[in-house]
Amino acid sequence: MALGPLVYHWIGERVKAQMVYVDETWLKLRGRWHDGFVVVDVPTALPVLAALLPSRGQWACRWVGRPWRQLNKVPQVCITAGVPAYAYLVPGAKQVLGRFHHQQGVTHGLKPHFATEAEGDARTPAMKRLFQTRDQRTVRRRLVRLKERAAAWGIPPWVSAVEAKLPQLICSVGSVRLPSTSNAVERFFRAFQRFYCTRGGFHSVLSATRERRLVLVVSVFTQHATTGQAPIETILPEARRLPLYRLSNAPFRALQERNDGNPEAHMADLLLAEEAAR
Repeated sequence: MALGPLVYHWIGERVKAQMVYVDETWLKLRGRWHDGFVVVDVPTALPVLAALLPSRGQWACRWVGRPWRQLNKVPQVCITAGVPAYAYLVPGAKQVLGRFHHQQGVTHGLKPHFATEAEGDARTPAMKRLFQTRDQRTVRRRLVRLKERAAAWGIPPWVSAVEAKLPQLICSVGSVRLPSTSNAVERFFRAFQRFYCTRGGFHSVLSATRERRLVLVVSVFTQHATTGQAPIETILPEARRLPLYRLSNAPFRALQERNDGNPEAHMADLLLAEEAAR
């Protein structure tokens, strides 16, 4: 896709990437699982980095973080799903755990500890309620009460795990700066999974990498239903004039204009301006 390198150039030049979401999804290539990493800038919701690797261990995460150091763009805050190896992405960066993933994990964490589903269902509301507040003191008081009931409820391992991760979980409670979820990454993964299921998988790392880049580029040109704005517009307001933007968000109108022979696109002017600025 010819527009892909230009889009990544715009993102590299105009996005600071000081606070980022980091997450990954699994892909199966020729019978072997791979991890597809995506790093998204928090203020702009733009993908600043993507990588496809055979694992998500320490050295894989070090490799994903390497381009940041080369570009002299080192994030100060990383919002993640809690994979321990993510600490090696950007050594020294503040690690924030998304509370959305924590809440999802409550139900899964209960299953091994109870004989019946009813026992787990009786405890789930109180455990999920732990972070359903905007006051950090309330979180700590609720955790103390859960700790007092832990032995009777059979959840000491869960309480110990939460205590260990509490500094990374509680820092976003009530914060106007730190987000509590990684919705921007999840939005991309949902779009990619639809494409991945339709595509029926990939036969090589090269084809998977190429198609992931295509989905990333299309996603930054697609308007959000709530705002009516595409992520690329946060750094390039004139992107609305590009053919890809019009084709992504109003395909029938774009095709009709093309058939009429009077396209209202000024992509050439925009690209010439970019080239002149280099």
